[in-house]
Amino acid sequence: EELDLGAEILKAVKAPVKMMVGEHDWYLDLGERWRELFGADQHSWDHKGVHFVVLNSVVEKDFWTARGLSPMERMQTVAGLDNGVQSPFTVGDANRAWLKKDLEKVSSKTPLVVFSHSPLYKLYKNWNFWTDDAEDVQAILRRFENVTVIHGHTHQLLTNQIGNISFHGLLSTAWPWPYAPEGMPQMTIEMGRANPFDPQDGCGNGLVAVHTDGLVDKVYNLWNRNPVKVTRTYMKSGGKKDRPAVPVLKTY
Repeated sequence: EELDLGAEILKAVKAPVKMMVGEHDWYLDLGERWRELFGADQHSWDHKGVHFVVLNSVVEKDFWTARGLSPMERMQTVAGLDNGVQSPFTVGDANRAWLKKDLEKVSSKTPLVVFSHSPLYKLYKNWNFWTDDAEDVQAILRRFENVTVIHGHTHQLLTNQIGNISFHGLLSTAWPWPYAPEGMPQMTIEMGRANPFDPQDGCGNGLVAVHTDGLVDKVYNLWNRNPVKVTRTYMKSGGKKDRPAVPVLKTY
Protein backbone atom coordinates (compact mmCIF):
# COMPACT_ATOMS: atom_id res chain seq x y z
CA GLU A 1 0.00 0.00 0.00
CA GLU A 2 2.81 2.44 0.79
CA LEU A 3 4.48 1.80 -2.57
CA ASP A 4 1.15 2.30 -4.33
CA LEU A 5 0.63 5.59 -2.50
CA GLY A 6 4.12 6.73 -3.42
CA ALA A 7 3.56 5.89 -7.08
CA GLU A 8 0.28 7.83 -7.04
CA ILE A 9 1.93 10.92 -5.51
CA LEU A 10 4.77 10.81 -8.04
CA LYS A 11 2.31 10.99 -10.93
CA ALA A 12 2.11 14.74 -10.25
CA VAL A 13 5.81 15.21 -11.04
CA LYS A 14 6.19 16.69 -14.53
CA ALA A 15 9.85 15.77 -15.03
CA PRO A 16 10.99 12.21 -15.81
CA VAL A 17 11.21 10.15 -12.60
CA LYS A 18 14.06 7.70 -12.00
CA MET A 19 13.60 5.46 -8.96
CA MET A 20 16.15 3.80 -6.69
CA VAL A 21 15.13 0.93 -4.43
CA GLY A 22 15.88 0.73 -0.70
CA GLU A 23 15.53 -2.12 1.77
CA HIS A 24 12.14 -0.93 3.08
CA ASP A 25 10.78 -1.13 -0.48
CA TRP A 26 12.15 -4.57 -1.21
CA TYR A 27 11.92 -7.13 1.56
CA LEU A 28 8.18 -7.59 1.99
CA ASP A 29 7.87 -9.36 -1.36
CA LEU A 30 11.51 -9.29 -2.59
CA GLY A 31 10.82 -6.52 -5.06
CA GLU A 32 7.76 -7.92 -6.82
CA ARG A 33 5.50 -4.90 -6.32
CA TRP A 34 8.39 -2.48 -6.84
CA ARG A 35 9.09 -3.87 -10.30
CA GLU A 36 5.39 -3.73 -11.20
CA LEU A 37 5.19 -0.04 -10.27
CA PHE A 38 8.61 1.32 -11.18
CA GLY A 39 10.29 -1.16 -13.51
CA ALA A 40 13.74 -2.70 -13.19
CA ASP A 41 15.66 -2.16 -9.98
CA GLN A 42 18.82 -1.46 -12.02
CA HIS A 43 18.97 0.78 -15.07
CA SER A 44 21.11 3.42 -16.75
CA TRP A 45 20.77 6.32 -19.16
CA ASP A 46 22.82 9.08 -20.76
CA HIS A 47 22.05 12.78 -20.43
CA LYS A 48 24.10 15.68 -21.78
CA GLY A 49 27.32 13.70 -21.87
CA VAL A 50 26.93 12.10 -18.43
CA HIS A 51 26.26 8.39 -17.87
CA PHE A 52 23.88 7.72 -14.98
CA VAL A 53 23.46 4.35 -13.26
CA VAL A 54 20.94 3.18 -10.66
CA LEU A 55 22.29 0.20 -8.74
CA ASN A 56 20.53 -2.17 -6.32
CA SER A 57 22.88 -2.36 -3.33
CA VAL A 58 20.55 -3.87 -0.71
CA VAL A 59 20.95 -7.55 -1.60
CA GLU A 60 21.20 -9.77 1.51
CA LYS A 61 21.87 -13.43 2.15
CA ASP A 62 18.79 -15.44 3.07
CA PHE A 63 18.47 -15.18 6.85
CA TRP A 64 14.68 -15.67 6.90
CA THR A 65 13.94 -19.15 5.52
CA ALA A 66 15.75 -21.16 8.20
CA ARG A 67 14.18 -18.99 10.89
CA GLY A 68 10.69 -19.42 9.43
CA LEU A 69 10.09 -15.66 9.24
CA SER A 70 6.99 -14.33 7.52
CA PRO A 71 7.39 -11.70 4.78
CA MET A 72 6.41 -8.97 7.26
CA GLU A 73 8.89 -10.25 9.86
CA ARG A 74 11.59 -10.34 7.19
CA MET A 75 10.92 -6.72 6.23
CA GLN A 76 10.80 -5.55 9.84
CA THR A 77 14.09 -7.29 10.57
CA VAL A 78 15.83 -5.62 7.64
CA ALA A 79 14.39 -2.27 8.72
CA GLY A 80 16.10 -2.52 12.11
CA LEU A 81 19.20 -0.39 12.61
CA ASP A 82 21.20 -2.82 14.74
CA ASN A 83 19.24 -6.08 15.00
CA GLY A 84 22.26 -8.38 14.55
CA VAL A 85 20.25 -10.90 12.54
CA GLN A 86 20.38 -9.69 8.96
CA SER A 87 23.46 -10.00 6.78
CA PRO A 88 25.36 -6.96 5.47
CA PHE A 89 24.10 -5.33 2.30
CA THR A 90 25.81 -6.29 -0.96
CA VAL A 91 25.47 -5.40 -4.61
CA GLY A 92 25.94 -9.10 -5.31
CA ASP A 93 27.51 -11.13 -8.10
CA ALA A 94 24.63 -10.74 -10.56
CA ASN A 95 24.29 -7.00 -10.08
CA ARG A 96 28.04 -6.41 -10.32
CA ALA A 97 28.08 -8.40 -13.57
CA TRP A 98 25.23 -6.20 -14.86
CA LEU A 99 27.17 -3.06 -13.90
CA LYS A 100 30.34 -4.25 -15.58
CA LYS A 101 28.47 -5.05 -18.79
CA ASP A 102 26.60 -1.73 -18.73
CA LEU A 103 29.85 0.20 -18.47
CA GLU A 104 31.69 -1.71 -21.20
CA LYS A 105 30.39 0.70 -23.84
CA VAL A 106 31.17 3.84 -21.83
CA SER A 107 34.41 5.78 -22.34
CA SER A 108 36.64 6.23 -19.30
CA LYS A 109 36.48 9.99 -19.92
CA THR A 110 32.68 10.05 -19.61
CA PRO A 111 31.49 11.51 -16.28
CA LEU A 112 29.74 8.80 -14.30
CA VAL A 113 27.06 9.29 -11.64
CA VAL A 114 25.95 6.20 -9.71
CA PHE A 115 22.91 6.07 -7.42
CA SER A 116 22.81 3.40 -4.71
CA HIS A 117 20.83 3.06 -1.52
CA SER A 118 23.62 1.98 0.81
CA PRO A 119 26.98 3.78 0.70
CA LEU A 120 29.32 1.95 -1.67
CA TYR A 121 32.03 1.87 0.98
CA LYS A 122 32.34 0.44 4.50
CA LEU A 123 31.30 2.98 7.13
CA TYR A 124 29.83 1.26 10.21
CA LYS A 125 28.89 -2.41 10.07
CA ASN A 126 26.89 -2.55 13.33
CA TRP A 127 24.19 -0.33 11.78
CA ASN A 128 24.57 -1.78 8.27
CA PHE A 129 25.94 1.56 7.03
CA TRP A 130 27.94 -0.80 4.88
CA THR A 131 28.19 -2.58 1.51
CA ASP A 132 30.10 -5.82 1.92
CA ASP A 133 31.41 -6.01 -1.66
CA ALA A 134 32.13 -2.28 -1.89
CA GLU A 135 35.75 -2.79 -2.96
CA ASP A 136 34.62 -4.98 -5.87
CA VAL A 137 32.23 -2.27 -7.06
CA GLN A 138 34.89 0.41 -6.65
CA ALA A 139 37.25 -1.69 -8.78
CA ILE A 140 34.70 -1.69 -11.63
CA LEU A 141 34.47 2.11 -11.40
CA ARG A 142 38.21 2.70 -11.11
CA ARG A 143 38.94 3.20 -14.82
CA PHE A 144 36.72 6.29 -15.04
CA GLU A 145 38.24 9.73 -14.55
CA ASN A 146 35.30 11.22 -12.65
CA VAL A 147 32.82 9.14 -10.64
CA THR A 148 30.22 10.40 -8.18
CA VAL A 149 28.15 8.07 -6.01
CA ILE A 150 24.92 9.45 -4.53
CA HIS A 151 23.56 7.20 -1.79
CA GLY A 152 20.75 7.11 0.74
CA HIS A 153 20.30 4.93 3.84
CA THR A 154 22.35 6.99 6.33
CA HIS A 155 19.83 9.89 6.32
CA GLN A 156 22.49 12.57 6.85
CA LEU A 157 25.01 14.94 5.39
CA LEU A 158 27.87 12.59 4.57
CA THR A 159 30.86 13.11 2.26
CA ASN A 160 33.74 10.82 1.34
CA GLN A 161 36.46 10.49 -1.29
CA ILE A 162 38.10 7.18 -2.22
CA GLY A 163 40.48 7.39 -5.16
CA ASN A 164 38.57 8.63 -8.20
CA ILE A 165 35.16 8.31 -6.51
CA SER A 166 33.32 11.07 -4.65
CA PHE A 167 30.52 9.95 -2.33
CA HIS A 168 27.60 12.08 -1.13
CA GLY A 169 24.88 10.88 1.24
CA LEU A 170 21.29 12.08 1.00
CA LEU A 171 19.11 13.68 3.62
CA SER A 172 15.82 11.99 4.46
CA THR A 173 12.35 13.44 4.76
CA ALA A 174 11.86 11.54 8.05
CA TRP A 175 13.88 9.72 10.70
CA PRO A 176 17.20 11.61 10.79
CA TRP A 177 19.78 9.11 12.05
CA PRO A 178 22.64 9.98 14.40
CA TYR A 179 26.17 9.79 13.07
CA ALA A 180 28.00 6.50 13.50
CA PRO A 181 30.25 6.42 16.60
CA GLU A 182 33.29 5.45 14.51
CA GLY A 183 34.47 5.23 10.92
CA MET A 184 33.26 8.69 9.84
CA PRO A 185 34.95 9.96 6.64
CA GLN A 186 37.26 12.91 7.34
CA MET A 187 35.68 15.06 4.61
CA THR A 188 32.20 14.95 6.15
CA ILE A 189 30.86 18.27 7.44
CA GLU A 190 28.81 16.97 10.35
CA MET A 191 25.45 18.68 10.82
CA GLY A 192 25.37 17.98 14.55
CA ARG A 193 22.80 16.21 16.65
CA ALA A 194 19.20 16.65 15.53
CA ASN A 195 16.83 18.39 17.93
CA PRO A 196 15.09 15.52 19.78
CA PHE A 197 12.00 17.71 20.23
CA ASP A 198 11.63 18.41 16.50
CA PRO A 199 11.05 15.33 14.30
CA GLN A 200 11.98 17.29 11.16
CA ASP A 201 15.29 18.71 12.37
CA GLY A 202 18.05 17.14 10.34
CA CYS A 203 15.66 16.27 7.51
CA GLY A 204 15.56 17.86 4.09
CA ASN A 205 16.13 17.38 0.40
CA GLY A 206 18.95 18.18 -1.98
CA LEU A 207 20.27 19.03 -5.41
CA VAL A 208 23.15 17.67 -7.47
CA ALA A 209 24.68 19.93 -10.13
CA VAL A 210 26.88 18.05 -12.62
CA HIS A 211 29.42 20.35 -14.30
CA THR A 212 31.07 19.97 -17.69
CA ASP A 213 34.28 18.74 -16.05
CA GLY A 214 32.34 15.75 -14.71
CA LEU A 215 32.49 16.86 -11.08
CA VAL A 216 29.45 17.78 -9.01
CA ASP A 217 28.26 20.27 -6.43
CA LYS A 218 25.99 18.71 -3.79
CA VAL A 219 23.54 21.01 -2.01
CA TYR A 220 21.90 19.83 1.21
CA ASN A 221 18.66 21.73 1.80
CA LEU A 222 18.18 21.25 5.53
CA TRP A 223 14.62 22.29 6.32
CA ASN A 224 15.34 23.84 9.71
CA ARG A 225 18.88 25.10 9.11
CA ASN A 226 20.90 26.93 6.50
CA PRO A 227 21.66 24.89 3.36
CA VAL A 228 25.10 23.33 3.01
CA LYS A 229 26.89 23.27 -0.35
CA VAL A 230 29.66 20.73 -0.83
CA THR A 231 31.43 21.95 -3.97
CA ARG A 232 33.50 20.12 -6.53
CA THR A 233 36.42 22.35 -5.50
CA TYR A 234 36.21 20.98 -1.97
CA MET A 235 36.11 17.40 -3.26
CA LYS A 236 38.89 17.84 -5.84
CA SER A 237 41.20 19.43 -3.25
CA GLY A 238 40.70 16.60 -0.79
CA GLY A 239 38.91 18.93 1.59
CA LYS A 240 41.61 21.64 1.61
CA LYS A 241 39.74 24.34 -0.34
CA ASP A 242 36.23 25.82 -0.22
CA ARG A 243 35.33 24.02 2.98
CA PRO A 244 31.57 24.29 3.71
CA ALA A 245 30.46 26.11 6.83
CA VAL A 246 29.25 23.95 9.69
CA PRO A 247 25.42 24.16 9.87
CA VAL A 248 24.19 26.44 12.63
CA LEU A 249 22.69 24.40 15.47
CA LYS A 250 21.35 25.37 18.87
CA THR A 251 22.43 23.46 21.96
CA TYR A 252 19.87 21.12 23.51
